[in-house]
Amino acid sequence: MLDALAARDVAQIFRLVQRATHASQTTLGVATGLSQAQVSEITSGARRVSSIDVLTRICTGLSMPRHARMTLLLGELDQMPAERDVSGPPAAKTAQNQCADVTAIYSSRSDFVAELPPHVLFGRATDIRASGLSLNLICQQYADNRLLKLLAAGTHLRCLFLDPAGEAIRRHEREDNYPQGHLSALTELNIQNLAGRIRDRLPAGARDHLAIGVYDESVRANVLLIDDRLCVVQHYLPQMRGVDCPTMVIERSAGPAGLYPIFDEMFNSLWDRSRQL
Repeated sequence: MLDALAARDVAQIFRLVQRATHASQTTLGVATGLSQAQVSEITSGARRVSSIDVLTRICTGLSMPRHARMTLLLGELDQMPAERDVSGPPAAKTAQNQCADVTAIYSSRSDFVAELPPHVLFGRATDIRASGLSLNLICQQYADNRLLKLLAAGTHLRCLFLDPAGEAIRRHEREDNYPQGHLSALTELNIQNLAGRIRDRLPAGARDHLAIGVYDESVRANVLLIDDRLCVVQHYLPQMRGVDCPTMVIERSAGPAGLYPIFDEMFNSLWDRSRQL
């Protein structure tokens, strides 16, 4: 690893990290602010990283200790051969990338969380938008102290819940054979905890960093949008628990192509129609 750091061989660094942690290219991309396609090109040797900004971002994303940072950033930038910067979108795209920007699909939410836990998804985020039913990924699977620290540091979070007092949630309970009031109680608890345990404990100047809303419409999917670049979509399927439903990871690509703009507009439209709490 020290040899790879001294040579600024990011491809070898990524390979060694994957060997030690079994992290996927998607996980490395989320941690370092790169797309899965960019990580793939770097790892295969199709691209090399020369930008100090990108190297610094990789250092931060991989939580490199100080001595590793010093080793990686030794030398002058003009001593490196001319290389393409990976901070922007790839110059060449496959036909598939022109049509969609889905970079990973998991057969269940539990598989997704095992690969991309909340602390990886949210650790460096500055803007988070979430809509769905009870939003357990944020309310139950992400530690309160992490969320408080994130919001106090300036991150903005908008959470949009299915209204626990509305007709849509009761219809959802009937369709999926839940006891009457089961989903309503869970969602109400998550809302109260988010408002009381998180928002009320924030410094006065940071309380507007957390916005909570409810809507009363048929729930189609949980949609999570992070920093206008990453989207996680968890569909609801009839007669199937939410944790067992498939999950898609979408990375925003350049231009209007792909699925990201669709779910981005879906959230914005739903938020505009929601009732703020």
